[in-house]
Amino acid sequence: MLRAVLIESYFAPEVRPGLLEQGVINAEAFQYSQELLEHARKQEVKEAVTGEERYRTTARDQGFRRAVVTAYNHRCAACGIRMLTPDGHTSVDAAHIVPWTETQNDDPRNGMALCKLCHWTFDEGLISVSSRCVVITSPQITANGNVPGHLLTLAGRGIIGPVEQALWPDVTALNWHYQKRFRRR
Repeated sequence: MLRAVLIESYFAPEVRPGLLEQGVINAEAFQYSQELLEHARKQEVKEAVTGEERYRTTARDQGFRRAVVTAYNHRCAACGIRMLTPDGHTSVDAAHIVPWTETQNDDPRNGMALCKLCHWTFDEGLISVSSRCVVITSPQITANGNVPGHLLTLAGRGIIGPVEQALWPDVTALNWHYQKRFRRR
């Protein structure tokens, strides 16, 4: 209610609908993130989204991101970087282990917080995580004149997981990534 009054009082008429809509999306994203975390803590699998989805795509994306990034305390599971600006912007993304397009699975255990570089290398199969939650690097990271920098130091290191054990990555998802995405040669 207060938000609507402030928007009506201080913003131009042409931007008001967009601001009000963003408020609804933010509220839905927060609610979705809470549901995801609650299901994961109870070791329940949240049902896949159907055609009659309860949350719009933007809220679903933001909710998954909020749940995963919060679980990892804004820290990259692979390299450990944690950067947060005073206004709350973080250097990490919420990466699906098994892509959402494959399973429509937003369970936080199908996600890890990864910095931009680790997220990209994970999606490209240049790094993976074993079922024992140890980082594996592909021989491809040093191929073709690549200069992978600190990525070479990640091999054999355990990930930095969530404080809550119930929110650690799902072993089945990690195995899927290793089998389907990781570049072993």
